[in-house]
Amino acid sequence: MKVVPQVFYKHPNIEKVLVDGLSCVILKRVQQTDLQNERYLAAHALTLVLNGALQVENPEGDITFVNKNQMILLPKGLYMISDIIPKNEFFDAVVFFFDDEITDEFLTNFERTQSQNSKGALCIEYNQNLRLFVDGLLTLYRGKHQNQFTKPKLLELLHLISFSDSGQEFVQRLQALKYRARRNIKTFMSQNFAKPLDIEDYAYLTGRSISTFRRDFTSKFGISPKKWLIEKRLEKAATLLKEKSDSVTSIALQVGYENTSHFIKAFQKRFNTSPKQFQIKFRKQITL
Repeated sequence: MKVVPQVFYKHPNIEKVLVDGLSCVILKRVQQTDLQNERYLAAHALTLVLNGALQVENPEGDITFVNKNQMILLPKGLYMISDIIPKNEFFDAVVFFFDDEITDEFLTNFERTQSQNSKGALCIEYNQNLRLFVDGLLTLYRGKHQNQFTKPKLLELLHLISFSDSGQEFVQRLQALKYRARRNIKTFMSQNFAKPLDIEDYAYLTGRSISTFRRDFTSKFGISPKKWLIEKRLEKAATLLKEKSDSVTSIALQVGYENTSHFIKAFQKRFNTSPKQFQIKFRKQITL
């Protein structure tokens, strides 16, 4: 699973136009399909497809196709995202990531309204105002590294969308993000413990503040979330090492460790042997 926008910052073929923490504007161009399409969006995103198409699947299994010259709002969370690349062409998109601080500042301009409980993704028409904004932004800031303008330009984008035909629903969707419904913490954690997420991410995804998440988690599991995650991930790693011949790095990634050294150290502490020696031991037993 890829955590974005962080992974985009390290990608040599993705152009960073404006960057300020998790808020950014990036240009994405790909010619080859990425088979690892499970993503965790660490910030809310607006993706504008300039060429090709996009397939987005949320955790509930709802699928949305975003065509050329369409924009989609993707709130922070888990998705399966696939770039659809035309034959002998590129997939091109501009992605605008914006954090909660920007969302909160934007929403101070609007009275809270009753949500219509809209389901599915929100696709936004790429109208003339948005087209002029995007063209001007790319002309002014590409290659300039003027990152101090990241927040003002993202706020301008949100305001432009609020004036569009989708504006009312767009504002309601952002307001709803501040009052997310809570998920069953036991079910969600049991299904998603192997993803490379932090405690703060799990708190958000289950609709809780960090303090409430820690309290509810300890009440349900009788242990702190950090200790529980380490134990569950290492238990799964031990099972995979027994059953598979995958590399230690691959096993680490499969159980939520992006840093192999940290995984080896934690595994050694838990099982008093290295992951590789553990794997060799059980492979020998199977052979015998």
